[in-house]
Amino acid sequence: VEEEEECEEGQIPRPRPQHPERERQQHGEKEEDEGEQPRPFPFPRPRQPHQEEEHEQKEEQDEREHPRPHQPHQKEEEKHEWQHKQEKHQGKESEEEEEDQDEDEEQDKESQESEGSESQREPRRHKNKNPFHFNSKRFQTLFKNQYGHVRVLQRFNKRSQQLQNLRDYRILEFNSKPNTLLLPHHADADYLIVILNGTAILTLVNNDDRDSYNLQSGDALRVPAGTTYYVVNPDNDENLRMITLAIPVNKPGRFESFFLSSTQAQQSYLQGFSKNILEASYDTKFEEINKVLFGREEGQQQGEERLQESVIVEISKKQIRELSKHAKSSSRKTISSEDKPFNLRSHDPIYSNKLGKLFEITPEKNPQLRDLDVFLSVVDMNEGALFLPHFNSKAIVVLVINEGEANIELVGIKEQQQRQQQEEQPLEVRKYRAELSEQDIFVIPAGYPVVVNATSDLNFFAFGINAENNQRNFLAGSKDNVISQIPSQVQELAFPGSAKDIENLIKSQSESYFVDAQPQQKEEGNKGRKGPLSSILRAFY
Repeated sequence: VEEEEECEEGQIPRPRPQHPERERQQHGEKEEDEGEQPRPFPFPRPRQPHQEEEHEQKEEQDEREHPRPHQPHQKEEEKHEWQHKQEKHQGKESEEEEEDQDEDEEQDKESQESEGSESQREPRRHKNKNPFHFNSKRFQTLFKNQYGHVRVLQRFNKRSQQLQNLRDYRILEFNSKPNTLLLPHHADADYLIVILNGTAILTLVNNDDRDSYNLQSGDALRVPAGTTYYVVNPDNDENLRMITLAIPVNKPGRFESFFLSSTQAQQSYLQGFSKNILEASYDTKFEEINKVLFGREEGQQQGEERLQESVIVEISKKQIRELSKHAKSSSRKTISSEDKPFNLRSHDPIYSNKLGKLFEITPEKNPQLRDLDVFLSVVDMNEGALFLPHFNSKAIVVLVINEGEANIELVGIKEQQQRQQQEEQPLEVRKYRAELSEQDIFVIPAGYPVVVNATSDLNFFAFGINAENNQRNFLAGSKDNVISQIPSQVQELAFPGSAKDIENLIKSQSESYFVDAQPQQKEEGNKGRKGPLSSILRAFY
């Protein structure tokens, strides 16, 4: 078994903020074609694989000891850095793509070089990166001010080639302080929004109507692409945190947010229209339109407008009371609504005992999830509990750690390119370990056995992609155990032990799904006869 341990990841190079217009004037850059992604910031040249280690060590030291050097004109523009976040994340992805490809190539090269001995494997442990683990450094901030932030996770397939089937999916995180409003906007992506913490008033705006809902932790709602919506945090004390699975409809893995109003962070998309088009559309002089919609009065220079600072703004309690009058609560009686919010805990858990509970809604039970082919789960585990080894038959699962900490182990088969020099060697499994904490994301590919050990009281949510007819198969426990369903004649041929020994082994665990985590070192038991295919079970020890 080759063990893949994760260590502290290198910092992703951060582009130095510059003013796009000024850059074009200084360097004579051509205007971008409308079809190209905006790239208002300079990007460092991609590093070659052999330069990666030296760069990461140096960057880590620099981050601790010294701030990043600024360009001569940066001080003037520093306070406006966050204004360009929306454009920046699109441009930055092209650099991340090159960087992560170098990273994956280097990791594969190191894996091949390290297969000779433990002495070779040891020095590279500080370098390896778990391609399925995304910590908070992998989020890119789109908007941020004193009232909250909006962040987007790095594209899955740019982190690792093993996640190519997630190239059309993105993860968004929204966090806002009490008594705040996320301004009205829409996106060219289907959203599946889940409330992790706090309460919200979420309003969907249609052509001739609007629907407002009071939401709380565990509530979920699909927001179809192109639907204008806004979100209020009505609580006086608690922050609101939402996680969103975004499925872009225009470009794979890329989407845009279109805000109706102008702020210091971004322009209203209405400002993209010509002056005469706006006058004809509203049958009003442009000066009045400019004043009412865009905050600019006649004679004012750019930068003097009366604009909100960002897309998250403060809202008065009186305004909240008025908005609350029209808001409906999410349904606690049904999970099959076609367009209304539903709660993950509205029905009994599918797995439950004194150590943990798993609530789940599948596409077969909810039309909103069926349209997206996604299941939703929420898991509560006590400290010291173990979510038994299992694998999903079809679904790729994206875990979102909400509260607490856990250790996770994932098992896959070593990739062919890592075995090409050892064609006659037995197939080996590869173990990926990670220590997870709040705000971390972890991806579990279909068919990969996984186990979760709660090192504190733990709460996490999960999106299951490609979920229709998915089956969760357990490898231990008294119920739903696939090994116990294998006939004794086949068991005796597949394992070193007798059928009776295997039966006794399975029956020794009286609990199912969630059990006490009591690691037992049974070195002598692992010295038994080995077959040509390493047992998946052995990878967990």
